[in-house]
Amino acid sequence: MHWADAFIQKIEGPQVISTGISPSGPIHVGNMREILTGDIVFRAARSKGLPVKFIFLSDDIDPLRKVYPFLDESFREHVGKPLYEIPSPKGEGTYADHFMAPFRDSLEKLHIQVEILRSSQLYESGKFYEVIKTAIAEKDRIARILREVSGRELEENWFPYSPKCSSCGKINQATATSFTDPYVSYNCKCGHSGKSDIRKGEGKLPWRVEWPAKWHLLGVTIESFGKDHGSAGGAYDSGKRIVEEVFGTPAPSYLIYERILLKGEGAMHSSTGIVIESSEALRFMPPESLRFLIARNSPLRHIEFDPKDFYLNFMDDYEKYFNAYFKKDTVSDPDLDAVVRYSSLEKPVGPIEPSYRHLVTLVQIYPDEKKLLHGLSLGGYAAKNIAGEMGDRIALVKYWLDNYAPESIKFSLLPRGTEVKLETAEQDILKEFLSQAESLNWTAQSIHDSVRSISLKDGGEPMTAFRAFYRVLIGKDRGPRLGFFLSEMDKKWVIDRLGECLS
Repeated sequence: MHWADAFIQKIEGPQVISTGISPSGPIHVGNMREILTGDIVFRAARSKGLPVKFIFLSDDIDPLRKVYPFLDESFREHVGKPLYEIPSPKGEGTYADHFMAPFRDSLEKLHIQVEILRSSQLYESGKFYEVIKTAIAEKDRIARILREVSGRELEENWFPYSPKCSSCGKINQATATSFTDPYVSYNCKCGHSGKSDIRKGEGKLPWRVEWPAKWHLLGVTIESFGKDHGSAGGAYDSGKRIVEEVFGTPAPSYLIYERILLKGEGAMHSSTGIVIESSEALRFMPPESLRFLIARNSPLRHIEFDPKDFYLNFMDDYEKYFNAYFKKDTVSDPDLDAVVRYSSLEKPVGPIEPSYRHLVTLVQIYPDEKKLLHGLSLGGYAAKNIAGEMGDRIALVKYWLDNYAPESIKFSLLPRGTEVKLETAEQDILKEFLSQAESLNWTAQSIHDSVRSISLKDGGEPMTAFRAFYRVLIGKDRGPRLGFFLSEMDKKWVIDRLGECLS
C-alpha cells in the first residue's frame, strides 16, 4: 500500500492538514518535500471521503537571522527585523513576498490546492491574542515542559513572547519585563524601552511555543515536518505536551520526512546557498516529475536529487511509471497506480511520447524549429507547428541543456565537409555499414543490430564501432544511443556523410 494511503487508513473524521515555511530565502526543492507530502496526504484523505482542509502558513513574522550568502551587506541593518517588514532584495515589495511569489507560481504549476496564511496577518488581526495571553499566564508550566523535553536550561528571564522594539524594529533584541493585559513592557538592546500590544503584530511567540499554539488556533490534525523536529526532545515532543497540557487540544498526527540532498553538495538549505529553487526546477522538470520525486519515495527515505549527470535516468524512471500505467511498459511496483495518481496534476495523462531523453537528442540534431518539426514527424507527431504541450516539453529540454546538462550529453552535428581522422578499424566498420545501409530498414533497432553485428566480427568491441560513428557525426567519442540517433536523421544525409569521410 502506498505510504499516503497507509497513513490515512487509520485516520477518521474531519481533518486540517498543515505545513509551513519561513520565507527567509529561496524556497527550494528540499522545501517542496514538506508541501508535497502534505498535498499527497490531502489527496489521500479526499479519496477516502474525509472532510479535509489543507493550509500553508508562511512564517513571515520570523526575524531575518543573518546576512545570507545571497544577500549583500546592506541587509545587515535588517538582521532581527520581521521578514514582512524588510525590503525585497530586488527593491520592490517586501522580503517575504519576494520569496513567496515564485513559490506561489510553483504551487499553481504543481496543482497544489492549499490555503496560504501569513503569520504576520494572524498576529496583526488579533487571532493570536488569546493564545499569547494563555502562554504568558502558563509561562512557568511551559518553561518546565521545555526544560524536561529538551534537557536544556532556559535563560533566567525567559518569557513566552518576543516583543518587537518600536524604535529599532527588531524582534529578537527586546527583553520582556512585565505584562499588564494587553501590553508587554520591554527593554531593548538598542537602549529603547516600551510596550508591545499582544493584540497586534508587535511581537511573536517563540518557535517552540508558536508551533503548538498554531495547532490549537487553526485546528490542525495532521502535519508533516523534517526529522530534526521529530527527533527525541525535538520541537514536536515539546509541542505535543504544550498543546495538550497548556492549550487543552490533542496534538496532531504527523509524518516525518527525510531531507532531499543535492548530489555532491549535501542537504539543501537557503542559509548555505545549496539550493535548487522550486521555481527553477520547474523550468526543466515537468511538474508531474517533481510530484513523482516525492510520491514514489517513502517520506522516511532520503532523496538524492541530481539535476545533472543522472537526471535523464530519473526522467526515464518517471516516464516508465506513467507508460506502465497505460500498459505501454512494465514496472514491478505494487504501488504503481497510486504513485502515478499522486504524481499527476489531475488525472493521469499518457503514455509519454517521445521521451525526454529522446527530445534531448532531437533538439540537438535539429536546432532549427522547422527541421525539428520534421524530426518529430518521423516519430508520428502530426501537428503543423510546435506548440501546446509539445512546445512546453521542448522548452524544458532546451533549458536543461543550456543550464544543467553535462558536456557528455551535449553535441552538435559536424558540418558537411569536416575532416575526421579515423583509425583503420573504424574505417572498416563504416565501410561495412555503408555496404548494408541502402537496404537497411532505417529504424533504431535495425541500425543498432547492424552496427553491433559488424563490431563483433573478428572479436571486435561494440564501443569501437559506436566511437567511429560519433567521431564522424559529432566529433566526440561518445554520444546519444546510436540506433535512435541515426534513425532520427535523414538516411541519405547519414550515408553521404559517412562516405564523404571515407573518401
